[in-house]
Amino acid sequence: MADRKIPLRLVLGLALAILIDTVVQVSWKAAVSTLPPSSSVGDSVMAVLDRPVFLVVAVLLACQLFNWLKVLDHADLSYAQPITSLSYVSVSLCSVFFLDEPVDGQLLAGIALILAGVWFISRTDHVSPPAGPRPEAPV
Repeated sequence: MADRKIPLRLVLGLALAILIDTVVQVSWKAAVSTLPPSSSVGDSVMAVLDRPVFLVVAVLLACQLFNWLKVLDHADLSYAQPITSLSYVSVSLCSVFFLDEPVDGQLLAGIALILAGVWFISRTDHVSPPAGPRPEAPV
């Protein structure tokens, strides 16, 4: 069985990763929905540059990268990545409440599957045992 003691720093880093990803995704969608229809790439770029929320999203993406690198200092990717998939749940719920997205059976089934997967992953150790030669078993 896995070592169940997860460092507080890792828990906070994973929670921050989920929070930042949720804010980035919901802000991005809300900002994009305010863009006027455009027929040219240049007009679209100018419309994006005219809205400060896109700059905020870019700064948050940089913060997300920095936080992610710190999280990976304390956990294996195979542990951390599935845990941060909880942001799919938080983005879905925030989209329902703040962006009036519809709720259907597929959304609820997807949330249930993500929660089950995260629960199973959380039962494993957050750091793999060191690689190296295994001691020989006594004969």
